[in-house]
Amino acid sequence: MTSLEELAAHLRACRAVRIVYHIRPDGDCIGSAFALAMALQSVGIQTAVTGRDPVPAPFRYLTDQYVPDAPEDAVWISVDTSTPYRTGPFAEQHFTFCLDHHNGNTIEADYKYVEPDCGACSEIIYKLLCVMKIPVTKPIADLLYAAIVTDTLCFRTSDASAQTFRTAAALAECGADIENIGRRHMMYKSKGRREIEKALERRMHISCGEQLFSSIIFRSDLEAAGIADSDLEGINAYIEQYEEMRIGVTLRELPDGRTRCSIHTKGDIYAHEICQRFGGGGHLHASGCELDAPPEQAREIVEAVCREYL
Repeated sequence: MTSLEELAAHLRACRAVRIVYHIRPDGDCIGSAFALAMALQSVGIQTAVTGRDPVPAPFRYLTDQYVPDAPEDAVWISVDTSTPYRTGPFAEQHFTFCLDHHNGNTIEADYKYVEPDCGACSEIIYKLLCVMKIPVTKPIADLLYAAIVTDTLCFRTSDASAQTFRTAAALAECGADIENIGRRHMMYKSKGRREIEKALERRMHISCGEQLFSSIIFRSDLEAAGIADSDLEGINAYIEQYEEMRIGVTLRELPDGRTRCSIHTKGDIYAHEICQRFGGGGHLHASGCELDAPPEQAREIVEAVCREYL
């Protein structure tokens, strides 16, 4: 794997880049990608940010101020993405750079830096900017701080570390709006989101001596609540509010009828090991996978595997 210093030196020599974030984007990939783009622009590198899916509405107040270039002969950068599949239509694209924090990253790149189970990819972006000696302006700090807050559930995940807090403190010193960002993404809930949480509660299946919890979000739930799937940042962690839970499974119906599965675990049960059984992966205690089955059938399949770990 490339050192961050070597990657920084090669990136500094670029004239134009295109930054790719993953499908079904979350706060970390959006914050990391757009912060990197704005930072590189500030030192004369032309940038554009792209992904299969649009920026979720809750983050547009941060990204709307970015004005993309029209880079020609650009090199490609993958950010916060663990597999080619997760890049969507760019799965066959040759990436010159890859920056990520997931276990088992399989993206091939000329210069690749992965820090597994780092609290958020934005921590890596911040370190990269420091190595490149690029000033972190308030808009960049806001993006990176929002990325950390959302990916660590406000510093509550098992991979939030001393580095995470140091990065957050540094971003606060750079002017990040810590109060507004924290409240907007961690405290406030729209009416639509509250309706989705009620649906999760209604469908909660509890088994294995109250150690295994699972629930489902159907496409019809989103329609009834008047909310987009992309607006449900952090909803997969809803299941962790149950103190008894050792394995929590949130299943979300995809537009094609298949199922996206998010698994959260505690203690010595590792979510990424379970998800790897289905071709997925992620972090030790929070990972994802997709199943070629409708949600109710997928729940039976996943629960059967989860019971092996209890």
